[in-house]
Amino acid sequence: MIPLLFTDPLGDDHGLGYAYPTAAIYAESGFADLTGFQALERDGRLVLRVRLARYPNPQAAPLGFSLAIVGIYVESEPANGAKGGQELPGAGFKTPAGHGWDEAYLLSGWKAESLRPDGRRKEVPARKEGDWLEVFPDLPPGDYGYYVTVGLYDPFTPTGFRPVRPGGGSWVLDAPSGAPAAVDVLSDHQAQAYQSGVLAPVRAASSALPWAIGVAVAGFLAIALAFVFPRPRPRAGKAVAGGSSRKPQPTALGAKESVDKEKEEDFDIDIRF
Repeated sequence: MIPLLFTDPLGDDHGLGYAYPTAAIYAESGFADLTGFQALERDGRLVLRVRLARYPNPQAAPLGFSLAIVGIYVESEPANGAKGGQELPGAGFKTPAGHGWDEAYLLSGWKAESLRPDGRRKEVPARKEGDWLEVFPDLPPGDYGYYVTVGLYDPFTPTGFRPVRPGGGSWVLDAPSGAPAAVDVLSDHQAQAYQSGVLAPVRAASSALPWAIGVAVAGFLAIALAFVFPRPRPRAGKAVAGGSSRKPQPTALGAKESVDKEKEEDFDIDIRF
C-alpha cells in the first residue's frame, strides 16, 4: 500500500459557522479540531492515525480524551458505491456520485468500534500514541479511500456524534436543521462540503507527499553521485576507441567561451532518474 499523510488547517472546527454547546465543559477550544490523518502499514497491519489539536480529558476516558468523536469511513473500491448519496452515519454527510463506504471506524475516548453498512458492530483495538490517536482496523493493508470526520462526543446517540439544531443549547450544537453533525472534516474544500452536505474521500492519488519526497531524494542522490563520480570524456591528444587520437580544432569562440568549452569537455555529468 502507499502510505498516506494529510494535514488539515488549524482552527476550522466549526463546520459552516456552528456554535458549540454552552455548557462549561466546551469552553476549551481545539478538542475537535482535526490537524492530521495517516494511513500506513506497520508489521503487515493497517494502521489509521488521527491527530487533534488538543486532548482535554475532563471525564478521565481511558484513551486520554473525552470530548471528541472521530469517524473514519473506508471505501475499498469506488464502484462499490456507484450510485453515491450513501450517508456517513453520525457525521451526517453523504458520499459523492460513484462513491460509498464499506467499513466505518468510530473512535471515542472510551473505545473504537467498526461499523458496517448492515449495522454490524465490533470493537477494535485503539490507543493514544503521543499526539496521535491510532486505530487498528480489521482490514488488510490496501490503498483505500477515506472520509475523516470529527464531532462532539455524546454517549446517548447510536454513533456517538452530538446532534445539531437551530439555536443550540447547553448540550447541542447550534447549526441549521439537517446540517452535518461533524464540526471538522478532512477536505481541500471544506466550505463547499458543508454547503452541499457531500464529502469526497481522500485516496493515495490525492497524497502527493510520499511521491514528492521520493523524487526529491532520488534527484539529490543522482546529483551528488554525479559530482562524486564524474564520467570522464576523452581529452584531445589521448587515445580514443579504435586507437585514433583527436587534436584540438580551431574555434571562433572568445577566450571565456573557450575556457568554458574546455571545462565541459573535461567531464560530462550523467544524471538519470
